[in-house]
Amino acid sequence: MSADSLSVTLHATLTQRHKKYGRGIWLAAGLGVFLILVGLQAGSFAQSSFDMLQMLIKKITSQDLTQQQDIHWYIFSELRAPRMVMAICVGALLAMSGCAMQGLVRNPLADPGLIGISAGAAAAAATTLALVNHFPELEKAGQYLVAGSAFVGALLAVWIVLLVAKTPMGTAISSLILAGVAVNALAGTHIGAISYMANDDALRQITYWTMGSLGGIDWHKVSFVGALSVPAIGLFLHLRKSLNMLALGENEAQCMGLAVAKHKRLTLWLVAFSVALATALCGIIGFVGLVVPHIARTLFGADHQYLMPACGVLGGVLMLVADIISRTLFPPLEIPIGIVTSAVGAPFFLYLLAKGKAEHV
Repeated sequence: MSADSLSVTLHATLTQRHKKYGRGIWLAAGLGVFLILVGLQAGSFAQSSFDMLQMLIKKITSQDLTQQQDIHWYIFSELRAPRMVMAICVGALLAMSGCAMQGLVRNPLADPGLIGISAGAAAAAATTLALVNHFPELEKAGQYLVAGSAFVGALLAVWIVLLVAKTPMGTAISSLILAGVAVNALAGTHIGAISYMANDDALRQITYWTMGSLGGIDWHKVSFVGALSVPAIGLFLHLRKSLNMLALGENEAQCMGLAVAKHKRLTLWLVAFSVALATALCGIIGFVGLVVPHIARTLFGADHQYLMPACGVLGGVLMLVADIISRTLFPPLEIPIGIVTSAVGAPFFLYLLAKGKAEHV
């Protein structure tokens, strides 16, 4: 086969692959739109598609709503719609962070929590919740203090891990993981001590926060997260080529012209920022960063060119499913969304471990 015919065949194969995976990503996005429509209707206060359409038409044409429609509109526009958007943003950030982390350490069992991000956020949030309950004058700004401290705590944990893992040759992945284990242990000890000394109200709030929830989400929080999510997602997509090169090995990537140390630092801080942002506002939502990249890798292969955007879309889809389940399984009770994702993710993680063990036998 000549070089020209080989080039034409390769180009045709890549084009076909691009179309195939592109259709798959658009299909997943279509599923997300369907889940948004379901989520807007689901819950302890059911709303039909016809009722929502009727209210939208009245709002667009500036007609007055009935008293009952006013209640329906408030539930639709102020309670369910913002949490649907937040679920998509948080799911995309967590899933893409997991994909980047697995690509960086070249381990499909890696998770953003591996380097202590969630643990650092939880330790800071637990401390702030205990202080807010002890000092009533802080109660008005309580939710902002908790979110801010969780964000700072997550970034501080990552800074400590990176400081410990730093070597003259750059960041050592093995040291990074071991330092993350140590930070997770220290944060767990700190949370245990705070929980032991906290009063009943603070203990209840700490427990609820660590379970993760989309309750209390409003458009102000959504606009804040959305404004920060867009550049973060753009950076994740920008890192696709470098993650593909790092998958071959750091030495090989260096020989191909990649500034390995720079891209490792950028990836780690981007993962830290994204997970810290999601955790600060919604609490700890586990296993999304582990489960979604595996599902996407099974459907779209290991090429980050397609894997990263697929993770973003599927992460939003998984969070929408988890949110619908959390609100509809035992109405009017709302289950913390972290429990739902963990109930799905933990068995899947055990399956991955068993599968990996069987492959090495």
